[in-house]
Amino acid sequence: MKSLIKKTSSSLALALLFVNQAFAQGTGFWSNPKGGSAQPGATASGDLGTNISTMINYFLGILGLVAVGFLIYAGILMVTAGGNEEQVGKARKLIMYAIAGIVIILLSYTIVQFVTAALG
Repeated sequence: MKSLIKKTSSSLALALLFVNQAFAQGTGFWSNPKGGSAQPGATASGDLGTNISTMINYFLGILGLVAVGFLIYAGILMVTAGGNEEQVGKARKLIMYAIAGIVIILLSYTIVQFVTAALG
């Protein structure tokens, strides 16, 4: 289980290093408003609150994907248990934790949206 968490977190960290290359067309987060690519030393468009809200939303989306991945893993674990009660119990506990994580992530997203709307 620990090796799965290490592999998943290292894969996500590696994927996050290459996010800027996905927005190579110049219309992404760090683009120049006049078109083309961002100039050296250029700042992000929008104000600080908008940028922080965007980063929090991306982070919550990644956490949601991880929680759904654990839910799928627990389902596979339960299907392949073969009558082993210990493995079924482990899968049930993992499903419960994954669903609780998804609920917490959805509540966090709602709180972020509410605070962002309240602060303008």
